[in-house]
Amino acid sequence: MLVFLNFSRDITETAAASPLCDVVIFYLSPCEGFIKGGANPAPECCVGAKRLIDELKAKEDRIEVCQCIKALLPLLGPFDPNRVPLLGQKCGIKNFFPPITPATDCS
Repeated sequence: MLVFLNFSRDITETAAASPLCDVVIFYLSPCEGFIKGGANPAPECCVGAKRLIDELKAKEDRIEVCQCIKALLPLLGPFDPNRVPLLGQKCGIKNFFPPITPATDCS
């Protein structure tokens, strides 16, 4: 969680800068352990992921969130890009996000 918070200022100053990126960091910070390979997402992670999806009202919102996640994930260190959609499955969220890597086209 601290990694997400420590990098929040750096990320929001990058190409992923947007008010929505701050929301992504806030909601998904409890998911760091799972994204890095933990067995199951923490309950707080699922609550945050669901709230994030609930706030996405337009396609542009999903694009911004994807760009933010894309910028944030490499800062976590080693991670499996397939953990992002698995997070949706484990938390019961339909249409979460596909695997996100540095090469992902968020459009």
